Amino acid sequence: MNKNQDIFKGWKVPSGKSNEQAWLEVQEKINQRQSQPKVISFNWRPMISVAAAAAIIVGLILFWPDHQLNSFSSSEGQMEVVILPDASVATLNAGSTLTFSDDWSNERVLNLNGQAFFEVVKGSKFSVVTSSGVVEVLGTSFDVYSRESDFRVACHTGKVMVRVGNQALEITPGFTALLHDGSLQISEFNSANPDWRKGEFIFDAAPLSDVFHELERQFGVKVETPSLEGRLYTGRFSNKNLDESLQLICLPMGLKYSVQKDKLVIVEDAQTVK
Repeated sequence: MNKNQDIFKGWKVPSGKSNEQAWLEVQEKINQRQSQPKVISFNWRPMISVAAAAAIIVGLILFWPDHQLNSFSSSEGQMEVVILPDASVATLNAGSTLTFSDDWSNERVLNLNGQAFFEVVKGSKFSVVTSSGVVEVLGTSFDVYSRESDFRVACHTGKVMVRVGNQALEITPGFTALLHDGSLQISEFNSANPDWRKGEFIFDAAPLSDVFHELERQFGVKVETPSLEGRLYTGRFSNKNLDESLQLICLPMGLKYSVQKDKLVIVEDAQTVK
């Protein structure tokens, strides 16, 4: 089995088809060509006033009542690199917002909505505040995902402390802290795998609706789907080609899709399409 077939391990294939049959269908439909690297645009956003920042993140002003706030946002289909006041680096995934004070003389605190990878230089405590929990480090690299009720933190180097309410969990490289049914849990990940910073998105028994939401952010499209409740997806897609990504997601799940001219993607169950 080649490296591409590994993608289909754990996939739920359409009724009456084996994993091998699903793979052969993908092989027939996807052009076998080397994709050209995607050029990602990194854009700076200007500083905004305290009043404007408060309109974006209610209550953030409580952290920094006397200082101006900086806010950086990445639009759909783009990632953004932000150089922080202490020379640490934050890479924002598409559809994410990072806000922080312009004064880090006493503390290093940021507010994140979305997903970001942080490479933190050593110094005072560095805290990432999200709607679900707080991540604290001194100097390390880690990934934070916080969208609605989905919250997880992956440690790549150093040590990371994750706090949710009265729960606290310290993780080391190769481990992820995730919030499940209100409880912090720990799991492992392979740091050698490519990640979203390289345009690769890998899922392990993830809700299919979450997969389509990520696809929307990466390609700037709107996806209309049937009910996906309880349907889980294990696999991957890249942000280099929309059609190939849709095939990799839809075929193993027994779905059909069509792309409209207005960036609308219609997804239907294959058995209901005549």
